[in-house]
Amino acid sequence: MNRVEVKEDNVCLKRIEEKCINCGMCLTTCKQNNDFENDCINCGQCIMTCPSGALVPKYDYQKVINYIKDTNYTVVVFVAPAVRVAIGDAFGFEPGSFLEGKLVSALKKIGFDYVFDTTFGADLTIMEEANELIDRKLSNNTPMFTSCCPSWVLYANKYHPEIIKNISTCKSPIAMQGAMIKSYFADMYNIKKEQIKAISLTPCISKKYERTLYPETDIVITTSELILMIKELGINFNDLEDSEFDRLLGKGSGGGLIFGVSGGVMESVLRTAYYMVNKEKAPEEFYEFTNIRGEKDFKEAEVNFMKFKIKIAVISKVSTIKKYFEKLKEYDFIEVMSCPGGCIGGGGQPLNAIKSMEEIRKSRIDNMYQNDREQKIRESYKNPEIQDAYDSYINKKGVNLHTNNK
Repeated sequence: MNRVEVKEDNVCLKRIEEKCINCGMCLTTCKQNNDFENDCINCGQCIMTCPSGALVPKYDYQKVINYIKDTNYTVVVFVAPAVRVAIGDAFGFEPGSFLEGKLVSALKKIGFDYVFDTTFGADLTIMEEANELIDRKLSNNTPMFTSCCPSWVLYANKYHPEIIKNISTCKSPIAMQGAMIKSYFADMYNIKKEQIKAISLTPCISKKYERTLYPETDIVITTSELILMIKELGINFNDLEDSEFDRLLGKGSGGGLIFGVSGGVMESVLRTAYYMVNKEKAPEEFYEFTNIRGEKDFKEAEVNFMKFKIKIAVISKVSTIKKYFEKLKEYDFIEVMSCPGGCIGGGGQPLNAIKSMEEIRKSRIDNMYQNDREQKIRESYKNPEIQDAYDSYINKKGVNLHTNNK
C-alpha cells in the first residue's frame, strides 16, 4: 500500500477517492511525524501535505448550519486560539495575521447565538493542571504529561498504557468549555442543556475524535470548514468590522491564548503554578520563556520555584516521543503536542504551499506571543471571569473538569 488507510468510520479524516493520485505523500508524512507505517492517530498532518487535495477533515459544518436554522436550539460556538491566526490565509491576509475581531463578526453573521472564546476553557485547564502539578511534585508522583492533545493521548493508550497514570487528569480546554456551557452557562441563562448545541471551532481534526469521549460538545468543526461556511454563505470576510466575544465564558487570559503554540501550555501553567506555590507573581522569565518556545521538536529547561525546582520538557510530533521516551522519566512536567509548532500547525488549518509552511507557522507563533504581551491579564488566576466561575458555580455546584478515563 502506497498511502495511509482511511477507514469509513474515521470521524476525523476523509479521502476523496477521485482526487487521490496514489503519490504516497500521506504515508511519508505519517512516518516523518509519527514514525508509523500506517496507524492513524488523527493528527491530520497528511491533509497538509496531500498535493491533490484528496485528504480532508470529515466535514460536519452542514450539521451546524442545520442547527442554526432550527429555532428549537440555542447554538453556541467557542473558538480555539490558533484559529484566529490562520483564518486570514484564505482571504488574502498576511500569514499569521491576528484576526480575532473579524472572526467573531463572521461567526455572528453566520447566525450563532453566542460566540465564546475557548481561552476561557484554557484558563480552567491551567488552574486545574497547575494544582495537579504541584500536588504530584510534592508527593513525588511525577512525571506529569499534558492531556490537551487527543492524538498524543490516543498514541499513549495504544503504545504506552503504562504511562496513562502519568497523564494529567484535566480535561482539555475544549472539553472544559463544553462542560461549562452545558452547566454554568445553561443555568445562568436558564436554558435547558438539551436545547443547547455547543459547537467547537478548532485547528485540529483530532478534536472530532475527542468529542466522542466528552459529548458535552455536540460538533467540532475546523478552521478549513469555517472557511467553506463563510464562502458558501456569501459573507465578505475582508469587509467585516471587529466584534468582541460574548461575556460569560468570554475572553481568557494571555496564558490561555498561547495554548495554541508549542510550549504555550507549559509556560501558562508555570505562571500560575508559581503563584500558587509562592503567593506572588512569577518572575519576568516566565513571560518570555525562550527556552521552550519555537518549533524545535524537543525543548527542555529547569525552573526555580524557590521551594523546589521543576524540570520540564516540551515535545512536538509523536516521532519525538519515541526518540526521547526513556529520557522522559527524568522530568517533572512534559508538554506533548502531535503537530509541528503546536495547534497552530493542526490538520484542520487552511492549506498553503508545503514549501511555505515552516515560515507560515513561525508567523502564527510570533503573532500569538505578541498578542499575549498586549493582554492586560496574562495569568489565568487573575482572570475575573475565571474567579467568578469558581466562586459562584464550580466550588458550589461542581463541574466535572477531570477524567481518569483516557
